Amino acid sequence: MQSFRRAVFTAVLLGSVAPALVAAQSFPVKPVRIVMPLPGGSETDIFARVLAKHLSDGWGQQVIVENRPGAGTTIGSDTIAKAPPDGHVFLHAITAHGINPSLRSRMPYDTLKDFACITHIGNLYGVLAVHPSVPVKSMKEFIALAKRLPGQIQYATGGAGTANHIAAEAIRLAAKIDIAHVPYKGSSLAVLDVLPGRVPVLATVLVEARPYVESGKLRVIATTSPKRAPSLPNVPTVTETLPNYRVGGSFWALVTRAGVPAAVLSKLNADTRRAMATPDARKRFAIADVEYVGSSPEQCDAFLREQVEVWGAIVKASGARVD
Repeated sequence: MQSFRRAVFTAVLLGSVAPALVAAQSFPVKPVRIVMPLPGGSETDIFARVLAKHLSDGWGQQVIVENRPGAGTTIGSDTIAKAPPDGHVFLHAITAHGINPSLRSRMPYDTLKDFACITHIGNLYGVLAVHPSVPVKSMKEFIALAKRLPGQIQYATGGAGTANHIAAEAIRLAAKIDIAHVPYKGSSLAVLDVLPGRVPVLATVLVEARPYVESGKLRVIATTSPKRAPSLPNVPTVTETLPNYRVGGSFWALVTRAGVPAAVLSKLNADTRRAMATPDARKRFAIADVEYVGSSPEQCDAFLREQVEVWGAIVKASGARVD
């Protein structure tokens, strides 16, 4: 009797697992979309297109990068939250994904319930940069200038509620200065107004500023991340000038709709990590100063939950709200 019961249990188990395995083996069965919550043309967007090419080559299916910028990345994220849970649509999430739950009182989705993590791609470095005409070369000089000109210095970011916005607000609070925020729909658009000097200061990730820093069109005065950037070893962190400054790290991750079969999620993880190991993907990491991680779905999920908590504390302390 026990043998019979074991046989029945095994048959039922295999019957429930087999369809999921078949689905994973045949995935994808149609074109795949990578939703980019930023405008086209940024280094983040370029990386996503390199990733899309390698996934397309490996799957034999078209992989499209679809730009859905706006509302602090919530427009793009909401696309995923309402997509079918089959893995054919996923999001290139950035740091704002972990910030929004505490920054916005009305969210069209639940960050911790409506998404399934594919992988934590890597960590980025935030920077505070100025137009060459701004007479400062350090964080200390910037603070002194801001105190001489209260309310007159503007800083641009890729949007209200982004990591760069919160990082700059944390600087404002720690230094007790009055600077004005000018939000744009993506860092690439913010850069367009900073380069000619229409807005004198830019808070962004190094990946977006690096080409202009190298050409002398922007000058980085501090790294807003917890540690110095490898490509800017002589540029201090904000914390080195303001010990009471606190901020989380910036990151890239891939997430899809919650409810995707575990076998499909596992295949997405393996295939995206394989694509990110290619020479041209690693080249983009080097260009962008991205510290590659490439975690499992479980590790990525734990990381994102941690980021929601960490950034939540920073947002609360800053008093920032976007509604």
